Amino acid sequence: MAENSKRNSESFKANIKNLSKYIIILISSAIAALLAVYFLKLAPLIALAIIIFITFALAIFKSPIFGIFLVAFLLPFERTGSIEIAGITVRASQIFALIALIAWLLIFLARKKNFNAKNPILIPISFFVAISSLSIIKAVNFQRAVLVFLFNAFVIAIALMIPNLVKRKEHLDKIIKIILISCFVVSCFGIYQFLGDVAGLPPSLTGLREHYTSVVFGFPRIQSTCLEPLYFANYLLIPISLCLALLSRKKEGSRFSIRPLYLVLILGLASVNLILTLSRGGYLGFVTVIFLSLIIFFRSFFTWRKVLIFIFIILVAFISVLGFLRLAGREEALETFLRQATNIAQGPAVVERTSAYEEAWKLFKEHPWLGIGVGNFGPVYAEHSQIIPEEIGWPIVNNEFLEILVEVGIFGFLSFLAFIIVLIVYSIRAIRWTKDNNLKTILAGLLIAFCGILVQYQTFSTLYILHIWFLIGLMIAVSNLGFKSPVYEKQGFQD
Repeated sequence: MAENSKRNSESFKANIKNLSKYIIILISSAIAALLAVYFLKLAPLIALAIIIFITFALAIFKSPIFGIFLVAFLLPFERTGSIEIAGITVRASQIFALIALIAWLLIFLARKKNFNAKNPILIPISFFVAISSLSIIKAVNFQRAVLVFLFNAFVIAIALMIPNLVKRKEHLDKIIKIILISCFVVSCFGIYQFLGDVAGLPPSLTGLREHYTSVVFGFPRIQSTCLEPLYFANYLLIPISLCLALLSRKKEGSRFSIRPLYLVLILGLASVNLILTLSRGGYLGFVTVIFLSLIIFFRSFFTWRKVLIFIFIILVAFISVLGFLRLAGREEALETFLRQATNIAQGPAVVERTSAYEEAWKLFKEHPWLGIGVGNFGPVYAEHSQIIPEEIGWPIVNNEFLEILVEVGIFGFLSFLAFIIVLIVYSIRAIRWTKDNNLKTILAGLLIAFCGILVQYQTFSTLYILHIWFLIGLMIAVSNLGFKSPVYEKQGFQD
């Protein structure tokens, strides 16, 4: 009897494995055929891309953690490397995250493993998802509501998956290194983008969208590989926080192998890029990150060596930004930059935001319980609820918490707020509990980045941003490692 059961189990595993391969080959073949029809001249490049994609997909199905590594690198690649399918922007990070998600579920079905990580946000975030689904019945644009709900559910699923896969400290260290390397790459591209636009290169070569070129202010607002400058600034809060944490840590007990010189270089580059985005919300997040870093790492920060390092970074960043603005070729570039960066009370953007806030609050009072439907502020606020405005897309509230309140009502808002509080409390408990200085430092850096993002969320409102939910999943994974660190050390999971 036991022998038959074992044989059936092995047969099931083999079938799952074969099925996953067939699914990949079938989907890849279909994609290749469609692309070949539309892009016949690019057939060799498409064929190469398909081969690379299949290779990566098979590697992910063999070991889903490889998918996490890939996604960690691809997080900032929102515009560069994306394709439009039926009006929806599909990014490489989303594709590989989806493959990792499928692989994770299939491996669980086959081996009954990687599905038992402790996850304190599960209950509040499940309530939020459930209430969001109920809010769809209130939507004036049903298609938009379903689409946004699915996007939200997808990124939340990624956050729930990560703690089940990142269970070893060497995996965590690789992810942190990959994030920092990716930050270095996109930051270098951001500098090229600025200099290229100033030199007169067309947007097709710089990757800048038309309304972020020098035509508007006399200097470009860099977005690097992201969709908009504010999203790029938002992403940069993660590597900046990690660099600040790793540079401020105590030396004893630290095993993280990136040299301080490289951390200084990445921090300086990322800071210059964030300043050149000219994102006022990004600046608020940046100031929050610096302020919290000084508070949390107060004791270890104030040594002569570290103070001199951070003064050097600040001076280099300031001189670099000043030099880049002068290269723009207009004497008033710096004045324009400062005026735009500090103007928070006037201008069309301020009027637009104020109008959106007032309308959102009015709609909430009219629909307090289930809101107006997930993703439906834009359709309700726009002139036509079924037609997307061509130039700007669907309007947003520009405040994530207010948008959640108006779209999914008071119960959805409270469950989302509970999720944030639980996540922060769980992370703080793990920081205080763990004796592993490396885990303590990384988790503190991630928590600081999350707080910076929450502050920037007062100025924009898109919930389904993959890098934010990747950060959330990583915070839970590191917290779990922190609570179990003595056990992990006994088992030999050392760097």
